Amino acid sequence: MTSKPVAVQPTLFIDRCAWSKKLGDALDLAQIPYVAHHSLFAHDVADEVWLTAVKDNGWVILTRDKNIRYKANEHRALVEAGLFMFVLTQGGLSAEETGRIVTQSYSKICKAIASATPPAIFSLTRTADVKRLKLNPL
Repeated sequence: MTSKPVAVQPTLFIDRCAWSKKLGDALDLAQIPYVAHHSLFAHDVADEVWLTAVKDNGWVILTRDKNIRYKANEHRALVEAGLFMFVLTQGGLSAEETGRIVTQSYSKICKAIASATPPAIFSLTRTADVKRLKLNPL
């Protein structure tokens, strides 16, 4: 499986469930490149469609969807596309907290990507820690 190398300053693809205007504002302020799901896809597009599509751009996925690694079709799309995914694992985060976590952990995201081979999935915690999660075999 081959995938595009991820840039030194990777672009985050913000899944619809993670997006907020306040997150976008925080990313803009921190000058972190990103693409919001809604700017390219309809709200109800199947996850496996956008998971497959973002691989062509070498983007890194940011989501709140902890279940992607357990749903067979979505998990398969993630693995086959050779993607990096970062999951906000803490429930109940405000938009401000999400912006803080993502901007504070961005350098850790970059380091995680540099030291891992895709596909890989990581958690982003409330304390802005990045932890690699087990990716279940297909």
